[in-house]
Amino acid sequence: MDEDGSAADYGYLARLPRLDGRGTFLYAAGIHAIGANGVVHYLENNLPELYREVRTRRFSTLISCRYDPKTLEVLESKRVTPLYRHEG
Repeated sequence: MDEDGSAADYGYLARLPRLDGRGTFLYAAGIHAIGANGVVHYLENNLPELYREVRTRRFSTLISCRYDPKTLEVLESKRVTPLYRHEG
């Protein structure tokens, strides 16, 4: 939590190759647990747009989120980096 009382965290969203080489999987993680919730919030609100941009290709990006420090409810999420498209 920032000193000014606002609460924010960051998360990582990617479609990565499976270790067994049989396709890909969606990966979501946060600096803290709430950051992963921020990624889920972003997906809930932006999945059609994200799919239009990457379809089933591999990618990664960073997501920021703002949340209520009392309830830990994610209030806002947004992509803070361009989509990095993994080739190959």
